[in-house]
Amino acid sequence: MTAREAPRVAFSELIERGMIMPGTKLFDAKKKLGALVRADGAIMFGDKVGSIHRIGAVAQGAQACNGWTFWHVETKKGLKLIDELRAEIRAGMSAE
Repeated sequence: MTAREAPRVAFSELIERGMIMPGTKLFDAKKKLGALVRADGAIMFGDKVGSIHRIGAVAQGAQACNGWTFWHVETKKGLKLIDELRAEIRAGMSAE
C-alpha cells in the first residue's frame, strides 16, 4: 500500500485514543525545537498555533513540513516519531 492509499489519520485521533495527552511536548529529532499539544489537536510553538505541519514549518523557518515525520514524542525508550503512532492506528484499521 502506498502512502496515498493508506487510510487518513488525523493528529487529533492520537489524542482521542490517549496515545498523546494534551500538554505533551513534541520535539524535533535533536530536541532543539519543541511544541505543546493542545486538546483540540493543534500544537503551539511560542505564540503560534496550528497543525503539526504548519507549526513544523514555522519552527524551522520553512515553507512546508511533513509534521508526521518531523515531530517526535518522548517515551521511556527515547524519542518516537508521531508517524509511528499513526502507523499503529493504521495497523489496527487494517486488522478490523
